[in-house]
Amino acid sequence: MKTLIILVVLVMLAGAIYMAYRSSKNEAREAKTLSKLPPSVQHVVSQMDGTTQAAFFNEYWAKRRKASAGYLLWFFFGCHYLYAKKVGVQFAFWLLWLVGVGELWWIVDFFRIPRIMADGNEQIARQCLQTLQIAASYGQPVVQIRDAAPEIQPGVEPSA
Repeated sequence: MKTLIILVVLVMLAGAIYMAYRSSKNEAREAKTLSKLPPSVQHVVSQMDGTTQAAFFNEYWAKRRKASAGYLLWFFFGCHYLYAKKVGVQFAFWLLWLVGVGELWWIVDFFRIPRIMADGNEQIARQCLQTLQIAASYGQPVVQIRDAAPEIQPGVEPSA
C-alpha cells in the first residue's frame, strides 16, 4: 500500500512538472510571437486579458505563413507570392518570367522570402485583431481552443 501511495504521488508530481513545462513553453512561444508583430499590434495584444490573448494567438498561429513553405513554393512552383496573399505581385512575377526578366527576380526573392512572409504575417495579425474586435462588438464570447486533447487536472472529472 505504501508503494502504491508513493507511486501515485510520483505520477502526480511528474504530471505537475509536465504541465508547468508546457505552460512555460506556451508563454515563451507567445512572447516570441509577440516580439515579431508590428508595434501597433503588440500594444493592442498586451492590453488584452488572458483569454482574449489566447484566442488571438490561436487564430494567428493557425493562419500565419511559414518561410519554409514559402521557400518550397518559390523553388518548385514560383507561387510564393500567392502563399503570402499578394496576388497582383504574383501575376507581375509570372508576366516578367514569361518576358524573360523574371529569372533575376526569382533569384532575388530567395533572399526576400523571410521578409515577404513577415509582411504577410503582419497583415494576418491585423486581421485576427479585427476578427476578435468584431466578435466582441457583437457580444460573442471569445472561445479558447489550445489543443485537440483536453487538459486533465487532478481531482476533476473530464466532461464528455
